[in-house]
Amino acid sequence: MTHPTSAGPARHSARSMARAGGLHGLGVHVLLAGAFLPIADFFIVNVALPTIQASLKATPAALELVVSVYGVTYAAILVLGGRLGDRFGRHTMFLTGLAGFILASLACGLAPTIDVLIAARLLQGATAAMLVPQVLATFQATLPVERKTRAIALYGATSGIAAIVGQLAGGLLVSADLFGTSWRPIFLINIPLGIASSSSLAGWSCRPTARRIRPASTCPARCCSRRR
Repeated sequence: MTHPTSAGPARHSARSMARAGGLHGLGVHVLLAGAFLPIADFFIVNVALPTIQASLKATPAALELVVSVYGVTYAAILVLGGRLGDRFGRHTMFLTGLAGFILASLACGLAPTIDVLIAARLLQGATAAMLVPQVLATFQATLPVERKTRAIALYGATSGIAAIVGQLAGGLLVSADLFGTSWRPIFLINIPLGIASSSSLAGWSCRPTARRIRPASTCPARCCSRRR
């Protein structure tokens, strides 16, 4: 006599919720994990600035740009990122932004000069602005009122935790000086974390069929259902 595994009911529940136009609980956490990285990355660099200055012979003005160019680019493109999600699909833009963020993090971690680092940080800010708006937009489009309120509260908590973890992780990674890489792991750590998040999202579809943000009752979605 065979017994059903836990994976079977989980898949069935995800598919049933997707057909109903909802977002599975796992999908909420995958999206929050993707949003965690850009927020943490804004703070993680702050504690590494003295080490970056010594390593790349950077001027104080250049160090300010390493921090500010990320935030300014992110803020400037954030609305555009949301509109692109409406136009091309939130799932597509989330994965595109996440992939771009991973590549930009690699460029930051391998930057040979301060100018290259500043350019890579600008690219990081732009890709973060493509990624983050899709999280709240997906919550708005696919969740009923009760779950939407909880998801938005979790998003706020994630933002606060990311700010704290970013600074703590930055200090630990710089102090550890892994393999003599100095400050570089503060950016390179985004690569395995981002790949893990994108792999989860690739396996569990969170793609609303409607591109515009609509109430959950009128926006059918295929969200977090295991692909065959």
